[in-house]
Amino acid sequence: MAEVATTVTSSIAALRKPFYTWLVPGVFYSELETVLRDAAFMPGVTKTTDTTGPWDKAGSTRIVHLTDGNTVRETVTTATAPDYFAYRLTEFSNPLIRGLVKEARGQWWFADSGSGLQAKWTYTAESKNVLGVLVLLPVIKILWNRYMKAAMNVTKARAEAEVGAVPRS
Repeated sequence: MAEVATTVTSSIAALRKPFYTWLVPGVFYSELETVLRDAAFMPGVTKTTDTTGPWDKAGSTRIVHLTDGNTVRETVTTATAPDYFAYRLTEFSNPLIRGLVKEARGQWWFADSGSGLQAKWTYTAESKNVLGVLVLLPVIKILWNRYMKAAMNVTKARAEAEVGAVPRS
């Protein structure tokens, strides 16, 4: 069926390679709940369980537990350091989402930019039916986009504090 996507970007004052190492096999692997918090009427992450491998290796999977009590299976589809990271979400435990969404995909691109990097995050939900598209359009384009912006702001602030500032020439 149809796909609904939204994208957020951020300029981050950190070097791309150390940032990727900090984010993908670091924060995304063991601290996801610190950046994906409740926001814009969307549930945050409380924990992850049943992880099958490192988070920078395609094929690794886990169960993501949300603050509303629901879960979703997350699978790494591509991890190409320090440029790109992608994942797929399936097996939604929420009956409404399970009825409307076939799968969702997240993609992150990282590029050198000025004195730091540009991070771009696109989230795409694939609907199961026409009703799914009608529900997903405002949810993904408005609420999920706000949720992603909140997560990106936390990621940016943490990275700039934890990865370190870009050295000046």
